[in-house]
Amino acid sequence: MATPQNPTGAVRSLMTELGKGAFWAVLIRGILAVLFGILLFSAPAAMAVALGIWVGAWFIVDGFFEISHALQARKQNLSWGWELAGGIAYVIGGIVIMIVPLIFAVMGGTVILLMMASGMLIRGILSVASKSFKGWSKALGVLDIIFAVIMFIVVFSNPGAALLALAWIVAIYTIVFGIFLIIMAFVARSQTKKAQVS
Repeated sequence: MATPQNPTGAVRSLMTELGKGAFWAVLIRGILAVLFGILLFSAPAAMAVALGIWVGAWFIVDGFFEISHALQARKQNLSWGWELAGGIAYVIGGIVIMIVPLIFAVMGGTVILLMMASGMLIRGILSVASKSFKGWSKALGVLDIIFAVIMFIVVFSNPGAALLALAWIVAIYTIVFGIFLIIMAFVARSQTKKAQVS
């Protein structure tokens, strides 16, 4: 009959294994996140172009795979027409995005901002109209409506400024997230060393 394992020893063993493998992975993720945030801060237009090129390349590659799959389906007398059309559309879309990646990034960012503003507006209206929400909940609903209206005005009057603000928000979040990962990696490593000593 097997003897029951000491729970404390099991936890220490698990921490040791995590510390050995996870430290470098978490640390590198953190450093890359911070670097990405700094790059986004310093050159948002260049990062937008890079993102557009990456998306365009992915569309082209995925489109070619879909075309190949459609041609194989045709040989096997299976339905293939719509799949071929979809693959061709993906390739054409990818080429267009790669030609004008900045326009794609601006349009994509504008759509994201409009969706955010719409979501805030709907949530605010529902919060104000709902009988179950009172006090601070009603006040937050009013704030949602106000900020949604401001976002709509900014997006339609000066989309460039709105997109730059969005890029800065993403950059700040990425840097903070990266710093948190770096700290977490060193804390996990410290705890692992303590567990090994004791």
